[in-house]
Amino acid sequence: MRDADAFDDTAFLGLARSAKRDPYRLSLFAYHLDPDERPLIVLPVQGGTLLVTDDRLLELRAHLEVHGAWNVKQFQGYAVHQAIERRAVREVSHTVRPAEDAVGNRRTEDRLFLTTDQGPAEFLVSKGPDATLSDDDFTVFRDAVLGLQPK
Repeated sequence: MRDADAFDDTAFLGLARSAKRDPYRLSLFAYHLDPDERPLIVLPVQGGTLLVTDDRLLELRAHLEVHGAWNVKQFQGYAVHQAIERRAVREVSHTVRPAEDAVGNRRTEDRLFLTTDQGPAEFLVSKGPDATLSDDDFTVFRDAVLGLQPK
C-alpha cells in the first residue's frame, strides 16, 4: 500500500494550497492509488477532494459508518465517489457565477466542467462568498488534466 510520500511532488490547489499537509489523510488518499500511479494535484471540492493522477481523476469523499441507536457516524476513511480516465477528457472549463441559496443569501458558485468521451462531468469546487480556485490554479489544473497522457 502507498503512503503519504507518494504526494511529495504533488501540487496542492485552491484551499489546499495553504492547508497543513496531513500525512495521515494523504496516506488515506494514497490507499486508492495503483502501485505505479503518481498523484499530480490535490484540490478540495464541495463534499470531498479531487485527486488528479497521471492516469485518472478521482473524486474522494469521506466514508462514514453509522453506529448505534443514535446513528452516530464514524469516519472510516475515503471512498471513490467518481473516477474518470484522464485520456477520456477532451475539454476543461471553469466558471464562477453568482447564485442564491434557499433563504435568499447571495453566494458564489465555483465549478469545473469536463467534457469526456462518456459525456459531461462537473465538480462544485466551492459555494460561498468568494471563489476559491484562482485563474492560475485553474491553469495548473487544466494543464495537468489535458497534459501529456501516460502510455
